[in-house]
Amino acid sequence: MSNLISPPDDILQVAVSDLQLSTFVAAVYAAELDHAFKKSPGVTYFVPRNRAFGSLGLVMNYLLLGEGKDELRRLLKYHAVDEVIYTADAEAGKQVYKTLEGGEIVLRKTKGRNSTLSLQSPTHWENHDSGDAVPSNGELRPARVTHFDELTSTGTVHTIDSVVMPADIKITIAKLIRGSKQTRMAELMERAGLSWVLEGREPSRDEIHHAQLHGVVRSPDDAAPMPDLDSLALPSYTVLCPTDKAFSRLNLTHYLHNEEDLIELLKLHIIPTQPSTPKTGSTKEPASPPSDGRPLALEDDLIYSTLLSDKSKYGEVAFRATGDNSFIVGIRNARAGIGHASARIGATGRASVRWKRSASTSSRSVAGRSTEDDSRQLWRGGMTLGGGVLMIDSVLVPYEPSWFSR
Repeated sequence: MSNLISPPDDILQVAVSDLQLSTFVAAVYAAELDHAFKKSPGVTYFVPRNRAFGSLGLVMNYLLLGEGKDELRRLLKYHAVDEVIYTADAEAGKQVYKTLEGGEIVLRKTKGRNSTLSLQSPTHWENHDSGDAVPSNGELRPARVTHFDELTSTGTVHTIDSVVMPADIKITIAKLIRGSKQTRMAELMERAGLSWVLEGREPSRDEIHHAQLHGVVRSPDDAAPMPDLDSLALPSYTVLCPTDKAFSRLNLTHYLHNEEDLIELLKLHIIPTQPSTPKTGSTKEPASPPSDGRPLALEDDLIYSTLLSDKSKYGEVAFRATGDNSFIVGIRNARAGIGHASARIGATGRASVRWKRSASTSSRSVAGRSTEDDSRQLWRGGMTLGGGVLMIDSVLVPYEPSWFSR
């Protein structure tokens, strides 16, 4: 006696059956895409696992806010290709597909019996020109397809190990801080005239003058070229963002009535991707690129310059591994136990890369360069080109030794 063959489930029923895809399901409902995803015909879904969404850190926190709903919808639709793709039918090499988000996505298949599949952003995206060899979203590595060809009622599902961000979703420092649900740092940066860091734009001459950053940061109005001409991206920043609780332990009244001191305090928490002065002392380079979701590499004894480095010999910050898979950041060479000299790293998130849009950049030759070299262009000195946010549990206070110590 033969049995009737049941039709495949819809995309959400298929995803619900795998506990490792629960974040995707929750995100689809939060974005109110459940009905659209169930009914869209002839679609292939590349579904990130829970860990992939978790590695987004503060980015995911922001996308789940009400103001991030539209961007969340676009992100999820970017993982849906408008045709059915079976891995056995995919040809070796690079294939470009149109997504429901509207942008294109690249599927790569290696040759051989043990072929692998990976997914990444294309190199060219309107108004996001990253050159000829690096992905337009600035991601350090492609997403790997880990499970294949799960049938749905409208197409098929493949599982991937990381989230592929559309290049036209702009994640700023301000959005990452809002994702942390902390408010004090952003308020102080706006008060001190550093809102251009939050907004991910170049400062005006007046803003540079106000922050006393002449020779450290350039305005687009200046005739002189930007530093680091070989870089594909515009300057960006990683902000060490203390929690509101951390600020409550600081005498904020002093800083609110002494703007120069407030600016120096904040500059100590801002790490530029293109420092104007080289690091002093240690020449240690990071052994590997930043982990998924982190704007910079965290390794024992790594040192980074801040916007205060040009003014103070105590303007660099150093990172130290604690042994429990976490890190502490502190003011380099500051005496331990003096004031607020160190803090523990918490949640992190990456901001979007801002590509230079010049003819020389878009047409630069990359012939003969390996894939590894291309990836290396996306992080320099341990930092991703887009910068981002590291949450910390204490405020770093600019340090100057007493006359006795000198």
